[in-house]
Amino acid sequence: MAVTTIALAGCAGAHITPISLGDGGQGDVVDCSRFDQSMSACLVAANEQCDGRYEILATTGQWNRSAGAASVLESLDRGLLIRCED
Repeated sequence: MAVTTIALAGCAGAHITPISLGDGGQGDVVDCSRFDQSMSACLVAANEQCDGRYEILATTGQWNRSAGAASVLESLDRGLLIRCED
């Protein structure tokens, strides 16, 4: 029971920040960099943010300095740049 509680607390703490994308569209930076979170916390938050319909534009460890909006991931330990689908 304690393990489940800890895992859920980690998922709940992902921070989402809206961002303007280079193509004029809107995206979201999902930050799950806290020590008690994993990349699965980002995926849970992205699913909640977009009702399960989203595109992952970049992840930490994958971003490229020349990739425009994805460069915001540089300062994160774990994170996603997503765009919700209509």
